Amino acid sequence: RSVTEAFLTACPERPEFQDASRIAGIAAADMQDVENAAIHFRNAGWMTDLMSNFYAISSFAAAGDAKAAWRVRDQMVESWRTRLERHPNVSVSAEALEHGMLYQIYFSELDPEAGTRAAWVAVPFGPGFPATLSFSHDRFRMAMRKARAAEDFDFRYIDLHRCQGRRTLGRIDSEIATHDFDASARASLSAYLANPDQPNAESITVCAFPSRLLPGVPKR
Repeated sequence: RSVTEAFLTACPERPEFQDASRIAGIAAADMQDVENAAIHFRNAGWMTDLMSNFYAISSFAAAGDAKAAWRVRDQMVESWRTRLERHPNVSVSAEALEHGMLYQIYFSELDPEAGTRAAWVAVPFGPGFPATLSFSHDRFRMAMRKARAAEDFDFRYIDLHRCQGRRTLGRIDSEIATHDFDASARASLSAYLANPDQPNAESITVCAFPSRLLPGVPKR
């Protein structure tokens, strides 16, 4: 942080200024320096990576600038959605519920033994972090489960990803189609949207695994 801030002070006209501000913002946030983290993120402008944007949301919220916090969230979600819609192997649909938007995402033509197969992402209309319910085939976790249970059956995990971590809701047979699970996913995330996770008002909340909150295309 000290090296980056020294660069920002000495070289305000350099083209690297915005990216250095992003790095300084993350460093200040990790040190719980709310005021300076917010200043750095304002100077950073629009950022493309999820982690930096989640840091910025929490920093602005802790600094009392709720308008900036949720503007960043909405811009981040829109950018994420646009990237998925442009991918040939991803199908995205959106529906407005009472308390927020529900995005339904289906991934096709991927390695059947790895990654997320489908996801339902809830984004509140008002303040609050996104949450995601995923329908995935995690090779490592499945191998551990099969080894412990001494059973060789195929299944998929259902996980609820929130800012502070992941909770496994259960397992279902891999032959069940993703659309058969849609009603359950909708009900679960509708309940979340009525009472979404909020950033801490006094300190900076660091969300765990931002890429699970807004999943991208799984790698092969």
